[in-house]
Amino acid sequence: MTEPSYPDEAGTTQDPAERLTAARIAELTPLDRNRYADFLRVLAICIVVLGHWLVAVVLIDDGWEAGSLLAMEPWTQWLTWIFQVMPLFFFVGGYANAAAWRSARQRGQPWAQWIRVRARRLLRPVLPLLVLWVPLAAILGTLGVPGDLLQLGTQVAFIPAWFLAAYLLVCAIVPTTWALHERLGAWAVVAFAVAAALVDIVHLFGVPLLGWANFVFVWAGIHQLGYLWYAERLPTRVPAALTLLGAGLAALVALTQLADYPLSLVGTGIEDERSNNSPPTVALTALGVAQVGLVLALRRPAERWLQRPAVWARVVIGGSLAMTVYLWHMTALVLVIALTYPTGLWPAGSEIDATWWAMRPLWWALLAAALAGLVAVFARFERSGKPIPRRGRVRTAVGLAASTAGIGLLVAGGLYDPARTLGVPLSALGLLALGLGALGVLRPRPSREGGE
Repeated sequence: MTEPSYPDEAGTTQDPAERLTAARIAELTPLDRNRYADFLRVLAICIVVLGHWLVAVVLIDDGWEAGSLLAMEPWTQWLTWIFQVMPLFFFVGGYANAAAWRSARQRGQPWAQWIRVRARRLLRPVLPLLVLWVPLAAILGTLGVPGDLLQLGTQVAFIPAWFLAAYLLVCAIVPTTWALHERLGAWAVVAFAVAAALVDIVHLFGVPLLGWANFVFVWAGIHQLGYLWYAERLPTRVPAALTLLGAGLAALVALTQLADYPLSLVGTGIEDERSNNSPPTVALTALGVAQVGLVLALRRPAERWLQRPAVWARVVIGGSLAMTVYLWHMTALVLVIALTYPTGLWPAGSEIDATWWAMRPLWWALLAAALAGLVAVFARFERSGKPIPRRGRVRTAVGLAASTAGIGLLVAGGLYDPARTLGVPLSALGLLALGLGALGVLRPRPSREGGE
């Protein structure tokens, strides 16, 4: 019987825990384990999956119409205030990275080794996604499937990978952001929020490229809140936590109702509409503050609940599959749509009406069944092993830059490019391969120990 594995500093796990009993999992859990942080990560994954599955709409009325619920039914944009939970990932990641980086410094582990471990655990699960979709799209293209449809389908399937690039970037600058935390404390969060707001202003007034700097300022700022949680400098009493929740919500309402920020906190799919998500805006910082206040207010009853062995065992199992579930949930959506709508296996409607809404739970169940099959096949890739502990800072920096850039290009353009031979986006894939190779992600298992 194997030892259980818990979500680690990179937000992933090494081994599944299904073979252990609930009592044994509870027994093997360290007493100082922050069970609530693990639970929040699993909960956030579930919310993201359900949210993505909800907003994807396919209607059939004299042809196919695929789009976003947020664009077709604008009133639903309020729901993004619930379903946009990416700030929670960065908040929990800040807590985990604070513990991991402090431990690394105490052991004398250099930054290059530290970040390579995280990079491998984050990026290795992407490989089977690429291995499936790149050749599949090329084959379907040669069989006559329209190129624009393949490009859209692969873009939808790969879009969850944007988080990996953003989170890896935030992890890469942990030595700097931790130093800011040690020097400034909570004022570091304020500084990042002010920087994000200034970028928003400049972006709005005609310098759009600068807006992408907020992938650092917004997400790293929320990540700093995780540092404060680790340092026990966030509110522990419910009234103070609710004050934090209220402040975040008040800022969010002011931004969306008075400062002309979009109501939706994710992309709506409406062409040329300003987005709070890509690039991120300070509205997500406000949302993050509100979410942190909420989870802090609920912490004590949640921690008591998580002491139950059966509950905690489910969290551990969910954590061991979290990255696979996240990366493959949109593939499940694409495959189910492709197999059910053209064949008439799913009763497609011509409008979003009461029947459409009533069918959502059944639609979710169908997608969940498809995702369960994918997870059963691909979960093994979360058990990545440790990379060769190289010390090369330049190699590591090049790997990080190439990996994040390659993922960004593939997220933006999809895994099929109609203008390329066989539709293969060689430039983006080559850039990603360069990065993965430099970071040691492509090695199946480490073959030796030692540095460069």
